[in-house]
Amino acid sequence: MYIGAFDIGGTKTIVALADEMGKIYEKKQFPTNTTNCFSHLDDCVRIFSEFLKKRDLTTDQINGVGVNLPGIVDRKKGILLKAVYAGWHEIPVKDYLQKKLQISKIVCENDVNACAEAELLFGLGKKYHNFAWMTVSTGVGGAVVCDGKLIRGAHGYAGEFGHLKVEYDNPANCPCGENGCLEAQGSGTAISRYIKEASDRKKFSTTEEVVSGVQCAELARNGEQTALEIYRKAGEYLGRGISYYVNILDPEAIIIGGGVAAAFDIVKSEIRNAIGRYTFSPMKDVIVTTTPLGYEAALMGAIAIVIAEESEDK
Repeated sequence: MYIGAFDIGGTKTIVALADEMGKIYEKKQFPTNTTNCFSHLDDCVRIFSEFLKKRDLTTDQINGVGVNLPGIVDRKKGILLKAVYAGWHEIPVKDYLQKKLQISKIVCENDVNACAEAELLFGLGKKYHNFAWMTVSTGVGGAVVCDGKLIRGAHGYAGEFGHLKVEYDNPANCPCGENGCLEAQGSGTAISRYIKEASDRKKFSTTEEVVSGVQCAELARNGEQTALEIYRKAGEYLGRGISYYVNILDPEAIIIGGGVAAAFDIVKSEIRNAIGRYTFSPMKDVIVTTTPLGYEAALMGAIAIVIAEESEDK
């Protein structure tokens, strides 16, 4: 049987056709249309329907469709309650897609929880049974895995690491409405803000304009001091946030994904320094690593949540 996978992020979306072993047969990436959620869902449906037509498949041959959503999700009802960066609120994703696709099994999940499910099924979950999964990208998200199981909490919101307070003296505004959150201080968006501030003050030593995290990361690797300071700052905040989690739950590992994971070699030492300062001594050696699933961790998560629900139903 086949599985549909809709990985809807704050900036990009991937729609794919896969199987229960995680093999991907068709895949297409395109920008997320944040101006109209329903129009964007229609685009996902259209692309997926094209995949079925291309493979000469019917909806009866689809075991389910996993949908990752960039925000707070009511998993049972399949409602996207709030997606801060997209500006979406109270979207009945499950009902809408059931009607559009004529497929009954639509499984909706917070995108980072889905990444953790993918790690359990396809990645380092085979090695570690107690870990945190952190997405560091446009925002910062997290998921909690204890004894090989995803922990959702009383209301399904467990693991909102992005809204841990990591800065009190000079806090930045967070899209959630609070100040000093990890998402406001250590995310890819925060790094972009630091780059703009440094560029406006002409602090970079290079004569070329620095506008992206990729450019800044390359400068940092080459020893440019302003670029190094930016990534050190982000690493410090990420380490603070990680230390809170480690002190409370004593994990074997912290597994990091998302766009900023590509700069992990630059931020790793500062993360470790912060963990060393803020973590209870017996737990300071916690493993901090990037996901082996790479860029498509969330897409694999959209596949994994369908498989995980099947296991729960049994």
